[in-house]
Amino acid sequence: MSSHPDTAAPPAENSLRLAPVAPGDLGAVSEMAALIWPDAYGAILPAAQIDHMLRWMYDPEKLRADLADGVAMWWVLRGGDRIGFLAAGPVDAAGLCPLHKCYLLPSVQRCGNGSEALARLCETLACDGARLIELRVNRHNAPAIAFYRKNGFSLHAEDCRPIGAGFVMDDYLMRRSLD
Repeated sequence: MSSHPDTAAPPAENSLRLAPVAPGDLGAVSEMAALIWPDAYGAILPAAQIDHMLRWMYDPEKLRADLADGVAMWWVLRGGDRIGFLAAGPVDAAGLCPLHKCYLLPSVQRCGNGSEALARLCETLACDGARLIELRVNRHNAPAIAFYRKNGFSLHAEDCRPIGAGFVMDDYLMRRSLD
């Protein structure tokens, strides 16, 4: 999977771009997730579940294993500032690509950054052979569901699965064609 989506002309000073997350930056991804998640999930998940999921999904060694398994990660940059991160892949033989992570700092949400980052990611994934992108979204996260619908995703299925410590992920699976 391509890890360098912006290879054309140098970006304008305040343009949004994606840049690969280097293995040495995985701790910074964990730190950013710890800033974002309480805001994103605090109204719908208990603090203990947020803490559990952050340890489970964002431990730098877990993120390193994800990279080894073919998941690509990108920083979302506005100008030179890291304002979020994305993770997707790998693309399977049928062209389906899972979107694992799509997060922006709360201070830069609701002003087009997320849609722009997602559009750039979809272009990159399509160039890498993806025909369809799929994500999980908590079924009680109305703002995220509305964001994904606005960006061309539709409900595909529902899934509820245990994740340890007595918690479950109660999600919708949403998909978007990249054709």
